[in-house]
Amino acid sequence: GKPDASQYQIKKHIKAAKGTYGSVVEVYPRFVERAHQVGGDVVINYNASQRFGFWPWRMVRPVVWGTAVKWNTPFNCNALGGVEI
Repeated sequence: GKPDASQYQIKKHIKAAKGTYGSVVEVYPRFVERAHQVGGDVVINYNASQRFGFWPWRMVRPVVWGTAVKWNTPFNCNALGGVEI
């Protein structure tokens, strides 16, 4: 589920990807950095998968995306049903 909209401010839809084969876990540091760059401290609508690159018959790459938001009050991701990366 999604938290109540009064609890956060939407900053920007963000996406991070690796150019070649690999695990989604390898993209997490870049994804977190991108969320902080746009002023977010939490990501909602998170999704990650293996996607075809520019030449789909040659390469599948990990891609992570979601919406960076700034939380209005102190929070605990685990208590809200989320996971810390």
